Amino acid sequence: MLNLRGVISEYNEKSEPIWFGNEIVLCYRLLNLNILEPHKSYRIWFSQRNGSSVLSKGLELTGVAGKPHELFNLVGEETLRQKHGAADYASLKRRLWEQGTSANGIFSVKHSMYTGRTQKIIEELKELRGISGPIDENEFWSDLFPNCKHIYLTRRNKIRQAVSWWKAIKDNVWHLKEGVSQALDQEFFETHYDFDAIHHLFREASLRECAIEDYYSRNNITPLTLVYEDFIDRFEETIKEILNFLEIEGGNITAPKYYAKTANAGSEIWVQRFRQDLQEKMGVEAW
Repeated sequence: MLNLRGVISEYNEKSEPIWFGNEIVLCYRLLNLNILEPHKSYRIWFSQRNGSSVLSKGLELTGVAGKPHELFNLVGEETLRQKHGAADYASLKRRLWEQGTSANGIFSVKHSMYTGRTQKIIEELKELRGISGPIDENEFWSDLFPNCKHIYLTRRNKIRQAVSWWKAIKDNVWHLKEGVSQALDQEFFETHYDFDAIHHLFREASLRECAIEDYYSRNNITPLTLVYEDFIDRFEETIKEILNFLEIEGGNITAPKYYAKTANAGSEIWVQRFRQDLQEKMGVEAW
């Protein structure tokens, strides 16, 4: 029997006030909620500042490759249930699918690998599903991600990645729409250069990629690996490559890039300054 109380609680905000005395109207609305269950899924794995946003937006704009958003990005002590307004595992799964699934039944997300946060999410999902003890990771995630494939984003130049990350932290400009430019004066780059901060991000980007690669190794996963420096200049071809990898037909693959690069001349000043400072501290000259 359908649990009307739970469905009413979850979906009441999507319609006009529901009157309990009018059961015919209530049932009609419940049967037309259009809850879509995906038949295929994929996960985009990234660290930071390696093109995940522009690539995910390009895939979403095809109309056939899901809506890969950061659905697992929790703030502080926030839980998945709190983030998505869900009471239990069934409602959480529905809400995730609603946000990340395209009309053809493709579900997608993008996320990083930050072991502490990831483990917290796993423990919450285990509790919601009544699971205790060790898990088989592939089997555990298959309930949320049916027929799942994986896309791994990386960036060759980790110094430029770390500089981009630090710049976004300081100017709070994480994305720029294509055709929009950003002007920062020399004082910004003089004031906010911080060797220790960039060095931390340089190491963290590498550690996150190591954690992702370790996950692939222990679960026998062969992802589609995309390198930022390559795909950013062959964007349309990359979208086609991904759709072929996912075995998805159709879709709009001619849409231009939605986001532009945020790097500018000041960014390159930081790159060269950090490169020199790092090698002086190491006592080597590799680059």
